[in-house]
Amino acid sequence: MKKLIKKVLCYDKIYPIIKDSSLYHLYKKSQWDIANSLYNNPWNNFFIIGVTWTNGKTTTVNLLQKILNDNVAPTISISTADIRIDTQRKENSKKMTSLNVFDLHSYLTTAKDSWCRIAVLEASSQWLDQHRFEGIDFDAAVLTNITHDHLDYHWDMERYANAKKILFKNVLSNKKQTKIWVFPTDDTYWRKWFEEMPLDKKISYSSSASSILKATQIIEYLDHTEFVFSYLGKLYRVRTNLLWAYNVNNILAAMWVGIEIWLDMNKIIASVESFQWVNGRLQKQVIKWATYFVDFAHTPDALEKTLTFLEKEKGDGRLITVFWVPWNRDTEKRPIMWELAWKFSDIAICTDDDPDTENRLSILNELSKPIQERFLAPWKMSYIIPERRYAIKFATEIAKPGDIILLAGKWHEKVQLTNYWKRDWSDYAELEAIKNSSN
Repeated sequence: MKKLIKKVLCYDKIYPIIKDSSLYHLYKKSQWDIANSLYNNPWNNFFIIGVTWTNGKTTTVNLLQKILNDNVAPTISISTADIRIDTQRKENSKKMTSLNVFDLHSYLTTAKDSWCRIAVLEASSQWLDQHRFEGIDFDAAVLTNITHDHLDYHWDMERYANAKKILFKNVLSNKKQTKIWVFPTDDTYWRKWFEEMPLDKKISYSSSASSILKATQIIEYLDHTEFVFSYLGKLYRVRTNLLWAYNVNNILAAMWVGIEIWLDMNKIIASVESFQWVNGRLQKQVIKWATYFVDFAHTPDALEKTLTFLEKEKGDGRLITVFWVPWNRDTEKRPIMWELAWKFSDIAICTDDDPDTENRLSILNELSKPIQERFLAPWKMSYIIPERRYAIKFATEIAKPGDIILLAGKWHEKVQLTNYWKRDWSDYAELEAIKNSSN
């Protein structure tokens, strides 16, 4: 019913006009006031960190939670994948990066009762643009990158970047004494914002450009990553369970917040090195003779980085990629992600994600022409398999000893929005079924 109402009202077309109106701001503020009254203002005395970017938000949020929870005080983190309160973890089943105002207050109340005084929040561009954090004063804002995503909503990259900029404006303009910005020096938008926004604490990091916190000597392995970073003229070595070089930037971003609140560097590194993984972020499983990697790569940038890493590590084996194309959101990503899957994989299998209100076959049919054209390259193979379960099963059946299989798109999610209903779904459960049948 909700989807039907949105279609009838042309919601997506009129919303950009509504969201900037005074009435909409008043509505959001009133929601915040009601939630505050119901939950007795749980935000009092919290140190609040907002994390925003295209890829890496969830990993950095969870890294920050680990560092701060280990070394400062019980900490709550809310991300796309999960909600962590002190040492307790609960999956985020809402299929939303940022929770609505009432769920947010509910979790903050629970966290406060558990003596948490630090909150790390994943802040999506849509939620920032829709003023869903109305009423929150952030102490720190963290950015790692801005790449192609959500352009169905934001229309172009400039509007997308400006939505994320809201988080940093919040830190700049609120009345809190602590004001921390953490930026990557190799991001185009950071360089623009650095000049535009007058804040003293602008902290930079990078693994590829000059910065205050700089990582070098990055070595990737199939089960861990090693790197060296410099700070104030001293070198530190880190061995992390997180895979691929891209995660080094996420680690540096999280470490910077710890440095800024005067944590001991060796304790920060110890927390990073004991951090296991984030659910659905390049997790590895070996079943039969094939090595599976599952990753929530849902943007061109994320998929390219994941495939680049796996292509280097496959050795004499083949790289089989099972990937998805999104429904009626950011359709510009579809050909880009197909090109990437084709470029790096020996076998590319395109399947469903959440077709939702768009016909699942029409989504996949859009890929038929480029696939036909690629038959000119006989050493590569590609398939379209609408049902996700069969796509995963097919990848398993054609795998040979030494092959790597990447499942991209839905790893941590527990539901799938089909053309007919919402059904329980888990890539993890599918892999477990394959694993049990092989024993």
